[in-house]
This record gives sequence, C-alpha cells and structure tokens, in this order.
Amino acid sequence: MKIIYTMRQLNYYSLVVVLLLMGAGQVLCGQNARLTGKVYDENKEAMPFAHVLLLQQPDSVLVKGVTTDTKGGFVIEGISIGNYILNISLLGYEPYYRSIALTDLKEHSTWNIQLSPMSQQLQGVQVVGRKALFQQMSDRLILNVGSLPTFSGNNALQVLQKAPGVMVQENSNSISLNNKGEVLIMINDRVSRVPKGNLIQQLKGMRAESIDRIELIHQPSAKYDADNAAGIIHIVMKENNLYGFNGNASFTAGIGQREKFNGSTDFNYRNNSLNIYGNATGFHSRSPQLLINHFREYEYEGDYYYYENKLKFENPTSNSLGFTLGADFEIDKNNIVGGLFGYSKNNELGHDYTSRSSGSINSVPNTDSEFLLDVDNPNSNTFVNLNYFRKIGANASLNIDVDRVTLDVQNSSELSNLDPAEAIERTEVGRESQFEIKTAKADFEWETEAGNKWETGLKGTFNNSNTQSQIRNSTSGVWEVDEAFTMNDDIAEKVLAAYASFHKQWNGKWESNLGLRLEHYNYELDDTVGENDFSVTYNNIFPVVRTSYAIDSTKSLTLSFNRRIERPSFFSLAGYYVLIDPSLFASSNTRIRPSFTNAVRLAYNQGSFLISMEINRTKGAIAFYNTVDKEKNLQTSIPINFDQMDGFLLNMSFPIKISKMWKMNWNLDGAYKKVKDASNRPLPFEKGLFTVTAQLANVFELGNSWTANIDGRYMSPYISGDQEQYLQHYVNFGISKKFKNESSLTFSVQDITATSGIIEWEYDQPELGIKTYGDNDWSERVFQLTYSFPFGNKKVKEKRKRETGSQEERNRM
Repeated sequence: MKIIYTMRQLNYYSLVVVLLLMGAGQVLCGQNARLTGKVYDENKEAMPFAHVLLLQQPDSVLVKGVTTDTKGGFVIEGISIGNYILNISLLGYEPYYRSIALTDLKEHSTWNIQLSPMSQQLQGVQVVGRKALFQQMSDRLILNVGSLPTFSGNNALQVLQKAPGVMVQENSNSISLNNKGEVLIMINDRVSRVPKGNLIQQLKGMRAESIDRIELIHQPSAKYDADNAAGIIHIVMKENNLYGFNGNASFTAGIGQREKFNGSTDFNYRNNSLNIYGNATGFHSRSPQLLINHFREYEYEGDYYYYENKLKFENPTSNSLGFTLGADFEIDKNNIVGGLFGYSKNNELGHDYTSRSSGSINSVPNTDSEFLLDVDNPNSNTFVNLNYFRKIGANASLNIDVDRVTLDVQNSSELSNLDPAEAIERTEVGRESQFEIKTAKADFEWETEAGNKWETGLKGTFNNSNTQSQIRNSTSGVWEVDEAFTMNDDIAEKVLAAYASFHKQWNGKWESNLGLRLEHYNYELDDTVGENDFSVTYNNIFPVVRTSYAIDSTKSLTLSFNRRIERPSFFSLAGYYVLIDPSLFASSNTRIRPSFTNAVRLAYNQGSFLISMEINRTKGAIAFYNTVDKEKNLQTSIPINFDQMDGFLLNMSFPIKISKMWKMNWNLDGAYKKVKDASNRPLPFEKGLFTVTAQLANVFELGNSWTANIDGRYMSPYISGDQEQYLQHYVNFGISKKFKNESSLTFSVQDITATSGIIEWEYDQPELGIKTYGDNDWSERVFQLTYSFPFGNKKVKEKRKRETGSQEERNRM
C-alpha cells in the first residue's frame, strides 16, 4: 500500500520536526560550572541509582546531591569556583572519593568512574532510605511500587489502578492510559502477548511484593513496537542481587462478600556463572453478586419502543495458576545465553446467573422473559524463550531473542429460557481459539565516550490462529445450529520491523533523541465457512523526535512528537459472540483495519513537580459501535474503525509534605476528547467531552517501621467510542509493619466505598431516534491480610547486570 500525504500534512510534519531540531541544535552557556560523569562497575556496566555527593573542602559540608540515571550518568550544575570532594556510593560497593578543584566557570567531565565491590560481604544490612513514589524522566513517569509498603497484599492489577492516568475496566478487559485507548503491556522488557482477559487474570496473580516499579511510557522510542497509540505500561519486577539460594514468599487471605486467597513465591540460585530463577503464583476469588443492566429506547414506524435487561451474577469464581522457570549461563564476561519457560492456566466460571428482560411498545408491555446463564471460560498459555547476549568492547552490545507462544482460549455460555411457552428452550454459544505466535528479534546498542547512544535492530512477528464459534438452539430437545452465527476463521498475521535511534547530548543543557521505525504489516483472513476472505498490507514509517532542555539541575523542558499504530486485538478480530439474551449480543469484526495516531507532547518538570500537555489525532480509531437493529429489535455492539478522534491532555503531578510523617502525592488530569464517525452510520455521529481526574495518595510514616496510606480517585464522565461513560470513585486504606528479618505484615481495605466497579454508559443519537444506556456494578469492599517473608541466603555480592531484550512477544489479543 502506498503512503500518500497531502501537502497540508507534509507541512504539518515538517514544521514539527524543524521546530524540534532547531531547539536541539542550540548551545547555551551556563553562568556556573557543571560537573558531569558516568559510573560503572568492574565489568564496565552502568550503575544506576548511585548516590553522588559534592562536598565542600575542608569541612565536608554537602553542596549538591544527585543520583545516577538508568545509564549511570549524573549532572551537577550551578557550582561556584572552589575546592570540593566528589563522593559516590552504592550498596555493596566501596565508597568513591575524589578531590576536585574548579578554577573556571565551564563544564568539567569525569567519565568512567569505576566502583569496586566491597572486599567483605555485607550481612544484615538495613536500607533506611526510600525512593520517591513518582519519578519523572524525559519519556516516562515512574511509579516506585516498593516506596509504599502498604501496596503489599495488592495484585498488579490493583497497583495499576493507582497509577496516574491508568484506567482499568475489568468487566470489559480494558486497560487504557489517559483515555487515549488500549496500552501495550510489557513485563521486564517483554511484550505480553496474551488475550486481554488472560492478561488481566495474570496481573491478578502477580503480587505487588514482586514489582519494583511501573513505567508509564507516553511516547516510546523507536526501539519499541509501534503498536498501541496510548503508549506502553512497563512493569519491572524486582531484581535478585543475591548469591546462593534465596527467594521471597507472600500469602494473602481476604474477605469481601466471599473469600479471596492468593499467594506467590519466587526463588533464585546464583553462583559465579549460572543463575537459575523461577516463580509460581496462584489465586482463588469468589465475588459477590455482580450486576449488569442494559436499556434501549428507539422510535420505529411511528411507535416508541422500550426494552431492558438485568443480568445478575451470583458468586462468580476466578482461579489462576502459573509458573516460570529460567536460567542464564555466563560463558565468559562478554557472552551470556539464557532460556525461559512459562505456563499459566486460569478460568472464570459461573452457574445459574439470572437474566431478566422486559419490553413495551408505546408504554404497553409486550414481552417479559427470564433466563438462566452458565459461563465457563478456561484458557491456557505456554511460552518458550531463548536469549543470547554479547558484550562488544566496553560500550556496545548485541541481544538476540527467539520466542514461541501457544494459547488455547475457550469461551462458552448457555442461556436457558425459564418460560415454558417459548419455543426455544436453550441457546448455547461456543468459541475455541488456538494461537501460535513466533518472534525473532536482534538489538544492537553502542554508546560513545561522549555519551551519545546508537540503537538499531530487526524484529519479525508471525501469528497464526484458528477460531471456531457457533450458536445453536434447542427446541423440544432437538438441537439446531444457527448457520447465521457460525464461524471458522484462519488468521495469519506478519509484522516485519527495522529501527534506528540516535541519542545526542549536545552540551550540558540540550539533549535530543531521533528515531525511525519501519514496519511491514500483512493480515490475511481465510473464512472457511463463508465468503468473507480478507487481506490487507501496510508499509509504514513511525518517526520519534524528542528534545530536552535542562534549565538547571532541577528544572527541565521536553518537547516530543511521534506517530503510532494500533492494530486490532485478536479478541476483536477472531469470531465470537457474547449473548446476554436473544436480542442483546456483542460480536467481533474480522475486517477491522489498523488506526494511526500523531501526537505532540510538551512536558516541564521541576524536581518532583511535573506538568505536561499533549495534542493528538487518530485516524480510523478502533472502538465499539453501539446501536439497535430496529426491524429485528436487536441491540448490538461491534468494533469498527471510527473516522477520527481528537484529544487534548493536560496533566499535573506534584507531592506535598504536610509534616515529617505525612506526605501527599497529587495527580490531576484534564482532557478533551472529540469523536467523529460518518462512514459507518446512516447519519453522521459527533460528540466531544471534557474530563477531569484527581488522584491522591497519602503516606504516613508512623515510626517503628509502621507505614500507612490512604489513596483514592475521582473521575468525571468521559468519551469511549460513541458512548459517554462514568466510572465512579474509589478509596483504599492500608497499614504495614516491617520486621527486623525483612518480613512484613500488611492489613488493607480495598474499595472502602464499594464504588470502584460502578460504571454507567450512554449512547444517544437523536437524529436516528436511538438511545442505549446502562450500568454495571462489579464493586466489592475487601478486607485482606498479607504476610511476606524472605528465605535463603541473604549475603550481598556483586552481580553482573544485563538486559534480556524482548524474550517473549505476547500482546494485543
């Protein structure tokens, strides 16, 4: 497919790029001296989060203090002429001291500072300091999960709900960022390529105790997949730096209206060349009564129709079990090979849910029916990864990953009519999907002595799946397949990508990143039942341009532009039907095309204070079209490509220290979103809405290793596709005690107000005389107690650091 831009679009892109590069090329002179450097270990690996102190001679009074970034770099600005001592420290390494005499106001570089491991192993070390809850970087906002002990007992999904701008709708298997749409979920640099429903179950089984931080990457670099317009949520698990055999375990017991149990354990065995690691997680949860209500009103041939359905889930049960096992072997100091295997299985099960429907014409009742609904959704996921990492010289590396993922996803439901007068006694809906996903990826990185960084790589993803689904009805005990709802689809998808990215530190003030990603995308559908074969091919360029200006050591300004694609999820493509009653169902759409988003973002941060704004436009946005087939009296929901969505986002994040023991973290969002769609409807649809969101986290340091927190969120109505939705507020509480043996006990109350799962929605198009609306309630106040403890050897010893690359591609379904 040819890429064609109008002159107006070319002018738009050119203006953005020129403005960014003009800023990147400027060189400004500071009024004081600057000190820059990089910190490495004995293997020439970068040392992030090392403490860098500039002390005054001769009394050692602290002048400035910073920490190294993820590349081991640091910058100290605003220094007067004089004599100083540079002190660098990191747990497990000998302190570094160096005398520095600054005689002029210019930049002084001290590159390649090497820390040496402590000659004696540390035992019983207690770290008193704690990272800030939020950290702002040029392209991402970091939530440090370990900084809040009362996260203990939460699962990863609950932690995500507390991250700024993240919206989790468990009932619709949706995770979005800043209401821009679905995000790409990565775990330890691996794209999680499982159906969103499976992913949510996996996140439920992942304990907060195992998570180090969550990175909200709003505009990812060219290194990352261009998929998902909203950006990337990267979950980084804790890294085990200990030798010998050791690990951690966590167990939680809770009660809402029904029981909750979950547990996890991870272990690690390490010697000088071999590292074997693994984890196992599991949970069981029975929920209380859950409610889903649908209503529709419409005019047809001069009459007014009203119809409602109320679905009640009694004691739905969720279970999950999963494990991973991996090993890394250091052939020598420059070569590492590794492998990883994982398996997970989960199920959502429920019996005798009640579905009640009634309707009227011109306010005169004309239908009243009741059904029983049974649901069984078992699925399993297996993946294998092989990895090779080679260090090339002191500043370059090559990382190669090969992955294979298999998925078996089943969805079945049975609707029984309790009215003996109806001809159809029961309706069964069945769907089974088999997926095989293969990926191969190679990444090369090279960093110059001047701090400039080159990244380039290749990636291929090959997805093949088969989905069979059908609806059949039982009349007088005789089953008959409804041919109109029978599907047997084979889908083959191929994504070939190449990227190059360059990061330049122009001087002490300016730095820029320029990246380009090329992707070839081919999608083919083979409909073995009907005549709906479909094929589409795209060749696309995805630029990323980012420039940052450091006003001083605490203030910076970042301007960026990127283009991204959102490919339809397999859940939207593969044939399925969700039947609530015979006149109310959702289905897939095998002909959805990818959408494309252009976004410009400006961010300013001063210490822990951050303010950002973004303007974006999406062509062919993927969302659900909710309408009514008046002639058949059917309410339907189907994913389509909307013509256009425009958004303006404004975010502000800042901490407030009330007292020594009480700290607040505020996140405030304002967003305007406008949706247009004409090509899919009888009459054009257009709607815009301004939304405000406020999130607050209160942390209380109570002394004697006691910590408490209260957090909550409020969000006003927002636009999702053609619906106006409203997700209600929540409030959580937790209190935690940490003991001398590093174990901890946490008591928490999740969703104190029992409102977090209440969502209301409405689609209204008066020109068509159609209005559909409804609400559901998935809320539950849960009291839970969590005990976490370490086990095994706890001696600190130096550890070779490396990144394993993608390792596993499991996204989008």
